This record gives sequence, C-alpha cells and structure tokens, in this order.
Amino acid sequence: MKKTFFLSFVEECIMDPSWSAYVGGRIEVYETGPGANQYAIEEIRFLTKKQKAYHRLRGKWDFEDATAKELEQLRKKITALNEKEKE
Repeated sequence: MKKTFFLSFVEECIMDPSWSAYVGGRIEVYETGPGANQYAIEEIRFLTKKQKAYHRLRGKWDFEDATAKELEQLRKKITALNEKEKE
C-alpha cells in the first residue's frame, strides 16, 4: 500500500493594501492511513501574485490525497509560484 498524504489549502488574510494583488497562506499536509497523526506533519507556505496558477493548483489538490511523488511535485510547483517575477 502506497503512503498517501491529505492536503488542505488554507488562505490567510493579507491586511496590507500594498500586497492586495497577492494570495498567501499554507498547504497543510496530513498523513493518512492506520496510525496516522491527527495533526499536520508539514506546512507548505505560499505568497504569490500568480493567482490563476495558484487557483488551478488549489482546485486540483485541495482536500485530496497525494502520493509522496505527487507531494514532491506540488512542493516544486509552489516554490515556482513563490519566486519573484522579473520586473
């Protein structure tokens, strides 16, 4: 049986109006299966202006299970979203 992880996207309020074009928050990662911890084992942070790409990821993965390989791919995609755009 492959180990899987449950994903939950949590958006956080950005109060500073100069950051109004951004979406930020965390992805909480939970172990699944027998004996799994009830608490998140990891938080993947994000802060990005790339809202369309973020919403596509959230639409695909929010409240879904991911394999270890899929989780690693998601981490890489979030890292790419977090990278500062060239001005």
